[in-house]
Amino acid sequence: MDNHKRQIEDIFKQIQKILKAVQAHSKYVEEQCGLSSAKLWMLYEISQSPGVKVSQLATALSIHPSTCSNMLDKLEEMNLVYRDRSKTDQRSVHLFLTQTGIDLLTQAPKPVQGKLLTALENLSSAQLKGLETGLENLMQKW
Repeated sequence: MDNHKRQIEDIFKQIQKILKAVQAHSKYVEEQCGLSSAKLWMLYEISQSPGVKVSQLATALSIHPSTCSNMLDKLEEMNLVYRDRSKTDQRSVHLFLTQTGIDLLTQAPKPVQGKLLTALENLSSAQLKGLETGLENLMQKW
């Protein structure tokens, strides 16, 4: 097998490992706190930016606003978040954690996104640049 094919196989295996780690962590999160990783990430984002708007949260999570709103409905039913409509602009809704949401987040495992960000923060600038360039090129070919 030539070097190019070996590199492709090695990279593919690394991507598979990352995907399996994400799946395993997601399963662990759900077992520990009863929420999907996506919902836990949503709580985490709201805790980092109390009063965030639904559209801003959707952008931060890279999801469609209607998907975000549906997920928020579920979290609101669980008494983990609440929405506060702006008094000056009734179209504007701000999101906050309830005390139950704060308590759950305090005891929950870190969202997988946070674990990945921590790993990325431990890379050098040169490693990050190489990874960024490589991933951009990969996505352009996809």
